[in-house]
Amino acid sequence: MTLEWPAGAAEDDQAQARTLAAVQSALFSETGAVGAEDRRQHLSFIQAVVTRMSQASSSAKSWLLPIVTVTYGYAITSKSFFVALLGFLAVLVFGVLDANYLKQERAFRKLYDEVAAGRPIPAFSMNPTLASPGGAQVNYWPDWQDVRSWAVAPVYGPLLLAGLGVSGWLLCR
Repeated sequence: MTLEWPAGAAEDDQAQARTLAAVQSALFSETGAVGAEDRRQHLSFIQAVVTRMSQASSSAKSWLLPIVTVTYGYAITSKSFFVALLGFLAVLVFGVLDANYLKQERAFRKLYDEVAAGRPIPAFSMNPTLASPGGAQVNYWPDWQDVRSWAVAPVYGPLLLAGLGVSGWLLCR
């Protein structure tokens, strides 16, 4: 969230500056006044997000397996290259989605570590970019590290290879 006033929204620049300073001090002055119970609650909130990301990743894998089984199986029995291509596309989409869940989970784990260490994170902030050096911009595409991880590559790699095999077999027939 950026705290910027739109151009022409306030006629008195001094009033605008005082209001902006008051809002910023209210938001960011809480960092030093966070008690142990507040920090535990903040960590609990972050852990809940990490758990949801983990569950979403598991759910993506459990939805993909029947979709791939049906599309590859139907492609073989009906000798349809386009159905096999649809299954291959489903693996790609679910793989990117799952890698993104992993990326978000890692970002929130980093935020958890920063809050647990008592670093200056605003109280109850759920913005994982605050844990990055320099407040890195949000990138919604998974990084190569996420794609290569043990939770993504060994699951989606063989399914992609199977899709290539089925598609190749159908093209050669």
